[in-house]
Amino acid sequence: MVLFVWLTNDTVVPVGQARRALRTYAQTTGKTNRARRQENARRIVDQFAHPSATYQQRRTVQLLIEEGELTRKPDWEKLHSALTALCSPWRTASLPLLERGIGRPDMPLTVSDSIVIKVAAQQLTARLRAEQVREEDLLEARRVHRIDWAQYEAARSRQHPAGTTPRFFVAPEGMEARAREQVHAYTGTLAGMLGIIAQVATGAQVGRVPF
Repeated sequence: MVLFVWLTNDTVVPVGQARRALRTYAQTTGKTNRARRQENARRIVDQFAHPSATYQQRRTVQLLIEEGELTRKPDWEKLHSALTALCSPWRTASLPLLERGIGRPDMPLTVSDSIVIKVAAQQLTARLRAEQVREEDLLEARRVHRIDWAQYEAARSRQHPAGTTPRFFVAPEGMEARAREQVHAYTGTLAGMLGIIAQVATGAQVGRVPF
């Protein structure tokens, strides 16, 4: 909630306190109980699963995500393969894979995109835990996040065109969940501004990231 207040108000939480709160956020990211891990995994499976996906495909992804959150060391290669099968289960021998994306039809989120974002988030949390992000970068990312978030919220109710994943753009229920969602969005903006997402994506293209 400290970070949520800092993101939405300039006068209550100083940037130094926000930086310490980000360190705490990074230290606790991924530390969840079994029920929360199962719920997180189910949510991701529901987002990516094609209607034709089998129970076994769904179950495989569920268990890989739960194990990755428990150990905080996901097997990205196995997860990429399992998510791709879950998302695009129509693979046919001798034919190229047509990978299905989720979200907006004009800007689909693919399995590879999703994993790049997850890997970048891990690298960002490592920097935040060590307080290696400058305060001026935190402030600039907040400025950009506010603009992006306002545009997203304004368009959110219209982001349900045919073919997108059901409930992909639905706001979570409860103040805590909404605050968590906005802080998560801010860290994504920060990772992008620091160039972490671009570095991970480039590494994936040349084979340095294991998927």
